[in-house]
Amino acid sequence: MRRLLPVLAASLALSAPALAGPAERAFLAKLPGTWSGTGTISGAESGAITCTLTLRGTDKINFAGNCNAGHYGPQTFNGVLTYSDAAKQYQARSNGETVAGIKSGNSVIFKGKMKTVAGSGDSIMKMSATSIVVDLDITRTDSGDKIQSHVVFAKN
Repeated sequence: MRRLLPVLAASLALSAPALAGPAERAFLAKLPGTWSGTGTISGAESGAITCTLTLRGTDKINFAGNCNAGHYGPQTFNGVLTYSDAAKQYQARSNGETVAGIKSGNSVIFKGKMKTVAGSGDSIMKMSATSIVVDLDITRTDSGDKIQSHVVFAKN
């Protein structure tokens, strides 16, 4: 489980400086603030998750967060969210990984593959001005067990 929450962090990350257009800047400008998240871990391991996430900046959004997954203990993460004009996409960057985001209605959706010491799987983060939803689906390397998590963040 200690490797599950850093994957959450990678899902919440974005990269390099960008020259976003008016629509992209307007979207990013709505994100800064403090967000609280709650959710669950299910499957081979289970429990509750509570998180706090702080986003700061304008065109380049720095984020820092922490989650507590009960007996798995506290985990911290950080990264950057941007829009890349060259790639024509939103990007999340954390722990040296970059995940591309695609605009869909009022949200940006980031879908990524991950591989950690604990296992590998998929992550989906749907981010809007009013909510951030992160879903992870991991298969543990040591046992083959499946673990899912679902965390919903709301702006305070």
